[in-house]
Amino acid sequence: MSDTDHQRLSPDIVPALISFFDADHVCRYANEHHTMWYGRSPQELTGLHMREFLGEEAYATRAPYLRRVTAGERIAFEAPVPHLDGSWRHAAIRYVPQFAGKRFEGFYILVVDIAPQLHRYHRIFDATTVAFWEVDLTDLHVRVAELSEAGIDVVEFVRDRPEISREALDRCPVIDLNSRAEEMFGVRREDALAAPFGRWCPPESLPTLQTNLIAYLSGETGFEGETMMRKADGSLFPVQISAAFPKQSISRPAGTFAIMDISERVAREQALARANADLAHAARVATLGELTASIAHEVNQPLAAVVANGNAALRWLRRASPDLAEASYAVERIISEGARASEIIARTRRMAIKDIGERSPLSIDDTVQEAIAIIRRQLLDLGAELQLDLASDLPALVADRVQLQQVIINLAVNAAQAMSEHASDMRLIHIRSFAADERVVLEITDTGPGFSAEIAGQLFNAFYTTKSTGMGIGLSVSKTIIEAHGGTITARPRQSGGACFRIELPLPKTSDVLIEGWPRG
Repeated sequence: MSDTDHQRLSPDIVPALISFFDADHVCRYANEHHTMWYGRSPQELTGLHMREFLGEEAYATRAPYLRRVTAGERIAFEAPVPHLDGSWRHAAIRYVPQFAGKRFEGFYILVVDIAPQLHRYHRIFDATTVAFWEVDLTDLHVRVAELSEAGIDVVEFVRDRPEISREALDRCPVIDLNSRAEEMFGVRREDALAAPFGRWCPPESLPTLQTNLIAYLSGETGFEGETMMRKADGSLFPVQISAAFPKQSISRPAGTFAIMDISERVAREQALARANADLAHAARVATLGELTASIAHEVNQPLAAVVANGNAALRWLRRASPDLAEASYAVERIISEGARASEIIARTRRMAIKDIGERSPLSIDDTVQEAIAIIRRQLLDLGAELQLDLASDLPALVADRVQLQQVIINLAVNAAQAMSEHASDMRLIHIRSFAADERVVLEITDTGPGFSAEIAGQLFNAFYTTKSTGMGIGLSVSKTIIEAHGGTITARPRQSGGACFRIELPLPKTSDVLIEGWPRG
């Protein structure tokens, strides 16, 4: 191919280095732009070997690309290129092979100066308050290609093997990071570039980063999540991590993570959770104060039975011929009633103590029965009749037993108090449970005076109350507890009179062991 042909294909007006090198890496053509870049004319450069352009060290770094272009592959990459002012300019480089039949003749090189663009990019990159990490995904792409060629579903493979995410993180070199990342992680740039990205990812971050990897492999456009990361001093801190996935493949696949420190936000949320826990505890104590007579009655019953059975045992033992069988039976009843009294006290104590809220699998029906056992006497004293219609085959929930009991007690006692002030021959509280649309539903209805539609919209507001002596926090706390469990609580007046409160709680996922929620300390 003549010089004229080269000039026709690569006009000198193009603001880029355009050249042609033969199979021995000797320059056979260079456009006029080389004069401005190297300070030497195309005629002076023609006939020089590529190492004379770049220097021995830079030429050695091109070796992998040169082998690939010789094999017929079009190559695109970024690398520094020496400039006449003595600097090295970052450039976008493309190698395009040229063949005569099956014989490799050489390759065209197109070099575009991207230093100005990079400068503008880094001004933004370094000025932002977000920490940016850029990592090399080449090794990950090679691994994915190997799995795909073996006929393996890569997404499912990664989903079933969390250790793959750990391996990928530990084999992803850090390409770049901004000054905010250095400050946030407490690391010097040179130290960060010398370690894989996995160094900053503790075991606590793996579930989130595995989900990020699956999103990337699934072809999604991006990912966002919250997790923990590790600083240079080894301490962990909460972050929000975002990743945008490139829509087009590039020669050197890279991923950029945008990371924000959310320590202050998490601290505020934890403080709010503690405040909510204090409020819930205050509401429980206030409720127990109202139930003092009922609790005393419940405890007095087994204590009276203990005394009666103790006296009976003494009588059987003091007979001329002691009846040991009857005495033993009386002692067994004493033990049983003592255990009953102990359980009443334990139930009451669980309601009264201040805790951080522990969630575990539970039966909603058992939870209702235990709550009613605490307030049954109070309901009777207020003249309320209780009717339970509980389904026996409902799936288990993952929830805080004491918190749910607090809600049930609050709603039932509110209903009994409302009916006690209402002139009616029928004072019925009906509690029923059932399943609907992957949720467990609990309805508590009464035959009291009910409320208007206007009041219904304010019932769950903090400090709103229709009682002359009420605090106005019971229903507000109940709403917070139910919503923290991922559920809903609503109130409506019944057409036949009275009110209906409906609680809906979602069934847990099979993988759920502990659901994060409110309140937590």
